[in-house]
Amino acid sequence: MEQKFTEQESMEVITEMINRARNNFNRNMNVAIFWGYLVAATAIGNFILLQTLTNKYDAYFVWLLMFPGMIVSYFIRRRTDRTAVVKTHIDRIISATWLGHGVSIFVFWGLITIFNNLTQNWTAAFLITPIILILLGLSEFVTAFACRARQMKWIAVMFWIGAILCVLPLQWNKVDGHFSGTLYQGTQQLILAVCMIAGFVIPGHVINRKQKKNHV
Repeated sequence: MEQKFTEQESMEVITEMINRARNNFNRNMNVAIFWGYLVAATAIGNFILLQTLTNKYDAYFVWLLMFPGMIVSYFIRRRTDRTAVVKTHIDRIISATWLGHGVSIFVFWGLITIFNNLTQNWTAAFLITPIILILLGLSEFVTAFACRARQMKWIAVMFWIGAILCVLPLQWNKVDGHFSGTLYQGTQQLILAVCMIAGFVIPGHVINRKQKKNHV
């Protein structure tokens, strides 16, 4: 026989699901911290290579570090999931959001790479970092809405502002018909590094510290 809930009971169930989802998400902060450090360090390394290498495009091969990073991230998440409480539908929505985020980035990166090689015009590469920041903002915003975490909405806004800042320094060169500025000087990489530290690393450490205090 189907059990009927009163309005009050339904609100209590929803609130409990949200609290569980928030707690489970907070338990996965080590994954966020790991990606924050890895992406920030890679972006800074990319910036340094852009200033030192003769062939500027070779500097972007440093992003191949993301592939072993995915393996490390899998084991960190697997270890964290063992201590998680019962997962709810909201948890699955959040997980699906971030999985879609990762797949979208790699699909977009692949399309840009194919386009660049076919046309031998690397101008479109300047879109990669802004799009990554836009997708990060979207994923953060959905997670914030699902967990009712207001501070995460501000992190999403920060990522979106970062995406705008990535494009502002670009200048159109009328002589050769190419963008110049951000793509070669690496301004985008510094913006991405700052956003990852401010949006992933710092909040992750703060939440971990609160979690430890609550278990003392």
